[in-house]
Amino acid sequence: MMGEIEDQTLGRTGPASAVQDVLFGVDGPSTMVELLGLRGRIHPAATAFVFLKDGETEDGALSYGAMDQQSRAVAAALRRIGCADARVLLLYPQGLEFVVAFFGTLRAGAAAVPAPHAKGGRASIDRLLAIVEDARPLVALTTDALVAETMAALGTGPNKVIVTSISALIARQAPDTDAELPEPDQLALVQYTSGSTGTPRGVMITHANLMANMALIREKFGHTRASVFVGWLPMFHDMGLIGNLLQPVYAGCKCVLMSPSAFLEEPVRWLRAISIYRGTTAGAPNFAYDFCVDRIDLVDRAGLDLRSLEIAFNGSEPVRARTVDRFAEAFAPYGYRRSASYPCYGMAEATLLITGGTKSMQPARHHWTNTGAALQTCISSGSALSGSGHALLIVDPDTMQPQPDGSVGEIWFAGPSVATGYWNRRPETVASFGQSPADRHDPRWLRTGDLGFMADGALYVTGRSKDVMILRGRNIYPQDIEAAAEAAHPALRPDCSAAFLIEDTDAAGKDRRALVLVSEVAHRYLREPPMAEIADAVRAVISRDYGQSVSVIALLKPGTLPKTTSGKIQRQLCKARFVTSELSLIAEDRLGPAFWLKTLANSNPEQRSHASQISLST
Repeated sequence: MMGEIEDQTLGRTGPASAVQDVLFGVDGPSTMVELLGLRGRIHPAATAFVFLKDGETEDGALSYGAMDQQSRAVAAALRRIGCADARVLLLYPQGLEFVVAFFGTLRAGAAAVPAPHAKGGRASIDRLLAIVEDARPLVALTTDALVAETMAALGTGPNKVIVTSISALIARQAPDTDAELPEPDQLALVQYTSGSTGTPRGVMITHANLMANMALIREKFGHTRASVFVGWLPMFHDMGLIGNLLQPVYAGCKCVLMSPSAFLEEPVRWLRAISIYRGTTAGAPNFAYDFCVDRIDLVDRAGLDLRSLEIAFNGSEPVRARTVDRFAEAFAPYGYRRSASYPCYGMAEATLLITGGTKSMQPARHHWTNTGAALQTCISSGSALSGSGHALLIVDPDTMQPQPDGSVGEIWFAGPSVATGYWNRRPETVASFGQSPADRHDPRWLRTGDLGFMADGALYVTGRSKDVMILRGRNIYPQDIEAAAEAAHPALRPDCSAAFLIEDTDAAGKDRRALVLVSEVAHRYLREPPMAEIADAVRAVISRDYGQSVSVIALLKPGTLPKTTSGKIQRQLCKARFVTSELSLIAEDRLGPAFWLKTLANSNPEQRSHASQISLST
């Protein structure tokens, strides 16, 4: 039977391919490892991945047959050194070697732990060491060039990790094709969260979780073997790993990859790759679309052809209607269709995707008022789920009661994509996983920690519950303050601000909460930022729209605002660094002498010298 399928399908393309009918039938594969093995047999010469080393030049390709065979060799070597049921740390720069290492780890029966490789400053190394301490991996895989550096970064502590490369691991080791494959309920991945609101935690994802989420993404996005992905998101992040590595393999199509640095240096490289390779699916967090509009000038846009793009997914952070509109308007002359804009919502605790809209349909919008604040425009992050065991609820986080349409509450999700919990964190697992809404006795729900509401069958995400600011009895979302401030003056970079509250003392000695805004300044204003002009514009808008006073407006150099690896703003970390005077401010404006004296007394000598040069407004 398999030989007949191979004869019928080699060389065929298109959504009606017989390969899909076989692989996704009743007796289809139960794990991604099994699926890759079938793809390697059925269409071994088909290209799975292409890597652009500088975002422009091809630096290798990987067929499904080669990927399957190489991952078998890695799996055999890992099993030989006792890695079955252990954790394997994957420390790679973006590239094809990560792809082979990941599938080899899964095939060995081990759990993959992707993390940023050891290059970087002290903060990135400390984060890596925290992951090692928590996950306790037996082996760390990296490239030949990074073995020595990785060994130095990980050190020689009591939890010493074997650091090696694929080439060293598989030397003279033959693949063992008859080895037992992992079971669906076996741990496949420990995905460390990006830490936007706290310390990163390892989410435990099974092979069954992966397959369930792959099916959901394929259904929502409409992927086929004819699809072409173009991506730059880091593979150690859930959106890059699940969206740009596993989903193409699940769909059996091609994916063109580049590094995050290639995109950040020249964002036009992403759009050029879409044009050249006729990409049909591409995606990134909201900030990346603003980044393209702001950083790709008319000269660089010449020659772009985005007519092939069917899905431009936007997720990992609240999707802004203004961003969707800006990108669509900027690139419509180059073939981009507004209907390709695809807001979606997901998180590592649900493997990745929770919900998305319907392909090629315009994202829905909804206007709502946030407790006396300005009228907000929200854009849908996806439709309500039904069937396939997936479901969404909006729940009051205090009463645990499900909420009616239009009411803001915590987003709860249930389905086979929900992970089994956090690695070695029982209290957090109990708090977030397996919850039951009031009076339902149905303990299968994930509490996402995100806030949103349902309207006309669509989900609208309004923000993180931990980030919500209560000021003068009102719930205020920091991203609303940030967006309003950035629109108030062109000197503030889009998606590069953090708003938060700190405790303050007013002139009468009474405790109060003070609103702080920290923003990166645009490059063209960097030498002489018009601080007074910016402060006046921002305060006028925030006072008008929200009835609030901004106590501190502080400016940072571009690229220095604390963010996660996926571009999420780390407001809690930014607040902590602001309070301890660890942010490198280039200018600031503060209201109120009591606040000024209190903060100045707590700052270090260098910052007191710098602060004395900053003008104050009353």
